Amino acid sequence: MKRFKLALSGYPILPASSMPIEVSMCAIWIAWWLVKFMHSKPGSYSKFMVLFGLLYLLYTMFSWFITLIMEGRMGLQSRMVVRGFKVGMALFILSEAGFFLSFFWAFAHACWGMTSMNLRFPPLGIKCLSPWGIPAVNTAILVGSGLTVTFAHRAAKSNAYKWTSNNHELTFGLLVTVILGAVFLGLQAYEYWWLPYSMNDGVFGSCFFIMTGFHGLHVVVGTVWLAVCCVRAALGHFQLRYRHVGMQLAIWYRHFVDVVWLLLYGFVYVSGSVWY
Repeated sequence: MKRFKLALSGYPILPASSMPIEVSMCAIWIAWWLVKFMHSKPGSYSKFMVLFGLLYLLYTMFSWFITLIMEGRMGLQSRMVVRGFKVGMALFILSEAGFFLSFFWAFAHACWGMTSMNLRFPPLGIKCLSPWGIPAVNTAILVGSGLTVTFAHRAAKSNAYKWTSNNHELTFGLLVTVILGAVFLGLQAYEYWWLPYSMNDGVFGSCFFIMTGFHGLHVVVGTVWLAVCCVRAALGHFQLRYRHVGMQLAIWYRHFVDVVWLLLYGFVYVSGSVWY
């Protein structure tokens, strides 16, 4: 009777899984050994324990995602489950927005707070990059990738298609988006290589690297996610409208990353160069 009521709730009955517990234990393991690593002496094995935790976390997450894809392919993801995915992703993006907001707040306080006290920002000796060079090119690349991923999303939302031009458009749009993401990361790495300052150069260097670095990490995650969606599109996994929820969440994530970059470009690159 209990199983029957659970089925009527709109959620499928799935076998018990240890993956949530494994992911939680990996997070605790990584946090514990990361603290030990920060307080350890040179030659300690703490960094290897952190690396082990990261590798096992990646393995567990990969296995979990494979399970979710298989459940979707078997039709086990009802509308209630899909709605839960969307609500969870929306809350995750909201938490990420708060995460980046703290960095923007720190940069704004250092920028406008220090100048209001007759202090110089950026600090003397730091030459800011021109916002009209590589940063402007990266902005154009991310805006273009936003257009291509929207093009792919429209193809995915089309009515029934099976290896028609719509499926090719979907795969092409995702492929171009992944390529643009890789180009963005390459230009960002090139910019880091030739920067005239480092993370140790005061509050400006710390804020710059932590903001752009975390954004770059999010671009890596979004690009890998969309690359997986591109492979799935080529295999015909998104031939039904209700089966592309994974790609839809990846597109939400990518648009969020694009918005964060536009704010970064205005706050860090343009504002920093103006003050300089």
